[in-house]
Amino acid sequence: MRISDISMNSQRPSDEGYLAHSEFVALRRIAVADLPQIGRFGFTVSIVEPLNDLARLSEAFHAGRLWQDSAGAVAVVEAPTRRLIGTCQFYRAAPCIHGYELGYIIHDSADRSRGYGAQSVRLFSDYLFAHIPDFYRQQLVIEVWNTPSWKLAERCGFVREGLLRSSGLGSGDPADCFIYARTRKDWREQHHTVIGVG
Repeated sequence: MRISDISMNSQRPSDEGYLAHSEFVALRRIAVADLPQIGRFGFTVSIVEPLNDLARLSEAFHAGRLWQDSAGAVAVVEAPTRRLIGTCQFYRAAPCIHGYELGYIIHDSADRSRGYGAQSVRLFSDYLFAHIPDFYRQQLVIEVWNTPSWKLAERCGFVREGLLRSSGLGSGDPADCFIYARTRKDWREQHHTVIGVG
């Protein structure tokens, strides 16, 4: 059984201070002790600036810029060990879109392809819908070559809506990207549909 197939059973804060957790993965607010590891990855806690300089990252943390009304990031930890394994973030997708774009990273390659990413994205998506009431969609923008990432999106209840040409990151000719979305209506249906038997 994959970790991502395990039920994500809590959207309430736990005794450990988790925002949400499953048996294997938990989300919590970022702590000072996390900053050196997070600083190894440029845009994982802020989409507007590459916070891979520890001094700038610390300044952003102490100024409260890692969790605001319209953007924020959380630590992803392995629940049994409390070991930091990645981050998830959200930010306004665009001024004209009534929702957020999500991003995520599992830091070390040895922790990838184990279901941690899918569980953390689904927990984070559910948490945002449950705790921020006045927005109606979440989206992921994924380069078309990144098959593991768009398969993860589909496992988490996101639906492919189309192709954004030349919208990827990086220098040179940007890659085309798929756009995936999960709406508040999708979330309600996925969590509150009662299936009758017989």
